[in-house]
Amino acid sequence: MLKLDKNKKYLLACSCGPDSMALFGMLLEQGYKFAVAHVNYHFREKSDHEEEVLAEFCMENNVKLYVLHNTEKVNKNIEARAREIRYNYFEKIVNNFGYDALLVAHHEDDLIETYIMQKRRHLKVFFYGLETFSNIYGIQVIRPLLYYTKQELLHYCDKKKIPYEIDESNISDDFLRNRIRHEIIDHLDEKTRNKYLENMIKDNEHVNSILRKLNEIDIDDIEDVKGLNNDELTYALYMLAKRENIFSLSQGAIKEIGKVIQGNKPNVYIKFKDFYFFKEYGRIGFVRTELNNDSYVFEISKPQELDTPYFYLNFTNGAENRNVHCSDYPITIRTALPDDVVKINGYNKKVRRLFIDWKVPPRMRKRYPIILNKKGEIIYIPRFRLDYEIKECDNFYIKRI
Repeated sequence: MLKLDKNKKYLLACSCGPDSMALFGMLLEQGYKFAVAHVNYHFREKSDHEEEVLAEFCMENNVKLYVLHNTEKVNKNIEARAREIRYNYFEKIVNNFGYDALLVAHHEDDLIETYIMQKRRHLKVFFYGLETFSNIYGIQVIRPLLYYTKQELLHYCDKKKIPYEIDESNISDDFLRNRIRHEIIDHLDEKTRNKYLENMIKDNEHVNSILRKLNEIDIDDIEDVKGLNNDELTYALYMLAKRENIFSLSQGAIKEIGKVIQGNKPNVYIKFKDFYFFKEYGRIGFVRTELNNDSYVFEISKPQELDTPYFYLNFTNGAENRNVHCSDYPITIRTALPDDVVKINGYNKKVRRLFIDWKVPPRMRKRYPIILNKKGEIIYIPRFRLDYEIKECDNFYIKRI
């Protein structure tokens, strides 16, 4: 087992299967401080019996046990939803009770299964297989058994007389992972097993070389990404999408985006199912669609703090730096209208022309805030700067949405 820190306190995710029970036994044997967390999904008839077996073993060994009784009926995407349920639960325990990390009992068979699934689905991932250390829902996850086989863990449980239960749903071929397990993993000889592990290492080295290159350029800059090959561009787009918590970027979408990047049009938007890709003034990226065409009006009768999805202001200590004075109240903050005019150095200028001069991205113009005094005169429009970094002392700033 991977050596852990005996000064730390761990939470073990335990299903009562042989893998997690073997890890349970190793932690006991080697004197680590830990508690156990179990999720009873109530999906199967045996789930209550498994909980009883685990509870009895915890009691015999004086180990704290946390149990979640799931009441949600899950009829589709069962594996994915079950994962969300348990990791949400684990995250709460870790944070509420001061555990240093979560331990999960993935082993070498799981490692190879995951790798085969990734390759069969032609996925471009940031890491092939399973990582020993990762972060899920903001908590550190450690997999100490990645280089133990399933058979070695079963043998350990039998030798040490550690109880375990076999999940009968693992026998079914309804899930791709189970089919891979039964068709491939269960029949691997040592040579083939090692070959998969070697290929996984090579693929991860290739990915790491791409990520190193991308970290040396500005992946938001159209000129930087134009010179990337297909693999490099794919990972650059994955990185940009990940910033916006977008994880549904298909190969078809990537191909379409690649054509736009290489094209001559300066400002382009492509709408996908729940997000947009944009190319504007030499920059590229993704944005969620929820606020894409919003207009708004906020009226403020006196100096105050206001936090909206579009901008933040705090005028409680004055706003003269924004050309807002006490005599201007009540003020209005709204989006620009087509015929809006602002006076600059004694001359009237169309606001929409100002946006063009400042190179305000077209997607932001419909949500760009302007401030008007009680007479309806435009008294302030925040200057747009693409590279502006918000400071703690700012009393007004636009949110990039």
